[in-house]
Amino acid sequence: MISEFSVANKLVFNMKFRKKVEEAKKKLIDYLKQGVSPAEIAFAVALGIFIAFIPMVGVHTVLAFVLAWVLRINPVIVFLGTQISNPLTFPFQIIISAQAGHLVMHGGFLPLKWSADIDWINTLLWPTLLGSLILGIVFSVTFYVGVYQFLKRRSE
Repeated sequence: MISEFSVANKLVFNMKFRKKVEEAKKKLIDYLKQGVSPAEIAFAVALGIFIAFIPMVGVHTVLAFVLAWVLRINPVIVFLGTQISNPLTFPFQIIISAQAGHLVMHGGFLPLKWSADIDWINTLLWPTLLGSLILGIVFSVTFYVGVYQFLKRRSE
C-alpha cells in the first residue's frame, strides 16, 4: 500500500531533481553561447576542421581545447569541428591528403603500389603533410564561408 507521505516525498524529490536538471541545462546553454556571433561560430568551426586535417591520431581533441582556450573561443564548437575526422573518414582523408600533396610536389598522383624498398619519408610523409595543410586550409575556408552565410541568413 502506498502512503500519501511516500507519494508526497516522490513529488518533492521529482521537483527538486527537475529544478537541478533545469539549472544544469541553463548553465550548459550559457556556456555554449560563448562567442555566439556568426563570425566567431564560423571561425570556431573552421579551426576545428583545420585541426581535423592534422594527420596525427590522438591530438585533435587536446589541440582543439588548447587552441580554443588560447584564442578565447567556444571550445565545444571547435571540438565539434574536429569530428569531421573520425575512424570512418580518417583513412580516406590520409589517402586524399597524400595524393594532393604528391600532386603539388611531383605534378602527378601517387602511384598506388606496395614495395618493400619504398622511401617512406619522401614518398608518403611529406606529401601527406603538405596535402593535409592544403586540404585543411581549403576545407576551413569553405566551411567558414558556408557556416557564416548560413548563420547570417538565419539571424535575419
